[in-house]
Amino acid sequence: MLNYAESSAICRDEIILSLTPSNHTFFHIPDLSEYADKIFLLGKCTALRNRDTNMLASYILYYDNGPEIYISMVWTNPLNRRQGLAAQLINKLQLSPKDILLEVNPENPAKSLYQDLKFAFESKKEGNDVMRFTKRLAVMQPYIFPYLGYFHLLEASDHIVFYDDVNYIKSGWINRNRILLEGREHLFTVSLKDASSFKTIKETMVGMNIKMRDKFFKQLQSAYAKAPHYDQVCELIAGVFARQDGSISDMAIDSIESVYRYLGKDLSFSRASLIAPETKELDKSERLIHITKKLGYDKYVNPVGGMALYDKDYFSEKGIVLSFVKPHEINYSQFGADFIPWLSIIDVLMFNDKKTVSKFFTQYQII
Repeated sequence: MLNYAESSAICRDEIILSLTPSNHTFFHIPDLSEYADKIFLLGKCTALRNRDTNMLASYILYYDNGPEIYISMVWTNPLNRRQGLAAQLINKLQLSPKDILLEVNPENPAKSLYQDLKFAFESKKEGNDVMRFTKRLAVMQPYIFPYLGYFHLLEASDHIVFYDDVNYIKSGWINRNRILLEGREHLFTVSLKDASSFKTIKETMVGMNIKMRDKFFKQLQSAYAKAPHYDQVCELIAGVFARQDGSISDMAIDSIESVYRYLGKDLSFSRASLIAPETKELDKSERLIHITKKLGYDKYVNPVGGMALYDKDYFSEKGIVLSFVKPHEINYSQFGADFIPWLSIIDVLMFNDKKTVSKFFTQYQII
């Protein structure tokens, strides 16, 4: 990355020459000269050039003259592919408060890049998939190695605020979850020090000692030793459980971050205690609305279970679009036995490769 310089300057001939070899493969532009002229008249460009040769390495052509940004073209020099250059440029464009639209041939390998960058399928247009990146905020308590539906919420949002300053719930999922053991679901728990519903999550300290950790890893071995990704996933979990002190909030957030690092994905998050402590005494809806506006968003997304708690019309009156994430039904092989759904992400990672897990993350709908 250090050998590339950002540039907004690109000449008409560079567009034509760069697109000619791949035209009529995954996209079809009848007249490249006319296309380049239109971009120069109405569009914008952001590019990366080799610092030494000034050769184009990657660029995005887009229109930003309406309520949404429309990406017309994403191009990377064949010599510079697999370096994350296009992702770097799109990430910068995603800093805009606007939604972003693009079209992609469903057979184009670039589609997986857009999915990784949280573009979601919206519709079909002349055989292409129309995909949208929506600037949404999510707010959620941190859970230890949560289930897939939690990751659907993360993927449906551009940024998540972890509710670390709400009260700890003893019967919740903050410090416990389920794995598969001897063909049945088994509840595992991270031990805590003096846990109380009168303490916040960030004030509730982890109480795991070496004996407790060893017992848990023996359970993991008994449950998953023959799973295809056992060694890698155990290494991931060990890194999280190496924490012998600190709060359950920190450990739970670390467990979620670790999954994203394992998959090679980024997670944008903040903690409510740091960015909005003044909202703590507000009621549930008002606090969510306040935090959403404070962080510059006008769209808030919640798990589908929140439909009984939060009213779309009320949020709309306050200037916030409220949506809900509804997971699709997801199945995978668990040693060939009857499938037990919605276990901890640990179970998902044990049985599926990284590419498959990343695909699972996209299998939800916004309602």
